[in-house]
Amino acid sequence: MSRIRRSGEEGVTAVIVVLMMVVLIGAGAIAVDVGQIYAERGQLQNAADAGALAVADSCAKAPSCDPSLATPLANGNSLDGESTVSSVDTTSVAGQVTVTTTTKNAADHGPWLSKLFASALGNAPAVNVGATATVKLKYPTKGVTVLPLTFAPCEFQDDGLPHLIQVQSGTLKCTGLNPSNQVIPGGFGWLNPDSSTGCVVTAEVGQWSLTSAGGAVPNGCIDLFDPTKNPPLAGSTIALPVYKYTCAGMAGFSCTGSGVEYFIEKWAGFKIEAWNLTGQAKYDPLNKITSGKGIYGTFVGYAADPALFTNESSTPNGTVVVLGLIK
Repeated sequence: MSRIRRSGEEGVTAVIVVLMMVVLIGAGAIAVDVGQIYAERGQLQNAADAGALAVADSCAKAPSCDPSLATPLANGNSLDGESTVSSVDTTSVAGQVTVTTTTKNAADHGPWLSKLFASALGNAPAVNVGATATVKLKYPTKGVTVLPLTFAPCEFQDDGLPHLIQVQSGTLKCTGLNPSNQVIPGGFGWLNPDSSTGCVVTAEVGQWSLTSAGGAVPNGCIDLFDPTKNPPLAGSTIALPVYKYTCAGMAGFSCTGSGVEYFIEKWAGFKIEAWNLTGQAKYDPLNKITSGKGIYGTFVGYAADPALFTNESSTPNGTVVVLGLIK
């Protein structure tokens, strides 16, 4: 016996199928669009982070910040190379840089995403996507000095010009006085490594650092100054401590020979261009150091590697900063 189909049932089934297809297509479109929005926001966040770090780095190196650096860095960190830097704020909060980025539509450069699947289902509105990044400039207090030395306060001249700074066992061009009215030698002094092996030297603002006596490079540190073993040093900018005074004449210190200590005041950025120290610890292609032992370079503003430092302060001090993304 053949079954007779009812046309009414077929019609209802067709309507249900069509409705379900619309629902499924709509759900799929929304899922795709949400994924696109999240992906766009991730790109914009990378763009804002890069722009804020670039502007903050310029704040560390010059008397004033350069907001124009944000746009090329933001675009370079977007997968499509397109973003809009809608604002760069360097003044609202001291020591902070905030960059806000928004979408740039490829068709008309407007601040919205228009190629959304949901728009095929009706008049879905364009979506505005944005991101914000804030970088805080922090001043390091405790960290590892790249080279085992500390500068005298009278040698710290942040004038943008190169200077010859000689080791304290030689002839010095400047001196000062400590709280005991004792002479503070100019030049630079060697710092004692943290252990008997290697050349890790930790210094901290407001604390005493022990000297490595004598005019020679401390044991275990000679390779740092050998241009054949450490070629990146020449022309590089590094963070080095500047002391405030020595312990000469102060109660509780022997302060002679290996007992000399330096009271660290701040960290300074130093672009090292030449040096003439001990044996193979020499690099002076332009003959900047014609007599004695010393190093030649320029004090500069510098954003240092955060991995070198464990403590920072928000109080401006020295010419070294550590950049940190806080949001």
